Amino acid sequence: MKPFFSVIVPTYNQGNLLLRCIKSILSQSFKRYEIIVIDNNSSDNTKEIIKKYKKQIIFRKIKNKGIIAKSRNLGIKIAKGEWVSFLDSDDAWAQDKLKITYEKIKNNNFDIICNDEWIISGKKFRIWSYGPSKKNLYKHMLKYGNVMSTSASSVKKKFLTDKKIFFNESKSFVTAEDYDFFLNLASKKGIFFFISYPLGFHYFHKKSASANKKKHNDSIEAVLKFHSYNVQKFNLNKKKFYLECKSNFRFQNNLINFMNRKEIFDFKIISIFKAIFKNPVEKYYILLILIKKKFINSYKTLKVLIMSKFLP
Repeated sequence: MKPFFSVIVPTYNQGNLLLRCIKSILSQSFKRYEIIVIDNNSSDNTKEIIKKYKKQIIFRKIKNKGIIAKSRNLGIKIAKGEWVSFLDSDDAWAQDKLKITYEKIKNNNFDIICNDEWIISGKKFRIWSYGPSKKNLYKHMLKYGNVMSTSASSVKKKFLTDKKIFFNESKSFVTAEDYDFFLNLASKKGIFFFISYPLGFHYFHKKSASANKKKHNDSIEAVLKFHSYNVQKFNLNKKKFYLECKSNFRFQNNLINFMNRKEIFDFKIISIFKAIFKNPVEKYYILLILIKKKFINSYKTLKVLIMSKFLP
């Protein structure tokens, strides 16, 4: 029987984490899927893990030179499922992830679906919610940031094929290639659907690709510049729009660090007040978005922990 989902798992030197990842897929209550593991020429115990599950996965080995987009794109080309699901090898899924996703697909009309996740860092954990969908999600994501997560998302294969959408393999986009990918989905008028419940586990650790904050921030600004100058379809001054998007991103970044008490006494607090003074309406809107998101995430975390025995 043809698989309904093609689960694409890029990996590099994360053998033990890959084992947890594969087990979480194999334990799915919905069984119409294929697993595609794309290994970036790992030198750890990945080979042994793959050998153990060789009859249950499709395996390809490449040298992507640190560009994970190449691995994901190879997976998309190989995929035979009606829907493509992405799962990084250091993340995992809840048992009913694919079942619930399948039910939503069958009862609704959309091209992209994304669920909430448990964000886990050491002994700390919380729910992180994505979305919501907007009338012009493309412009919203450019101005106010990404609202998706790769390991929580599935995309209709036909939509990717018809619109010729792949992950951008530019070196300047590394660690933010997912942001660019979701922007492309929105710019091509994809219909988004968000599940307001955690169906996966997103783990943060020192070896995470986005752990290098400066590199990650530079990549996001590169994506913003590319879309502002080359893709955006609004009747706006491109340079002015890019500078506005970049300013919003830096303001949001500084604000998050301040709200998380990482840089309370840092000079960046001055930058926050300067930004608010220059454009109070826009910056207060960003502040409102962050406060609302923080409240929603805290409420959902507490609700799930109280109403169920489920713990990450």
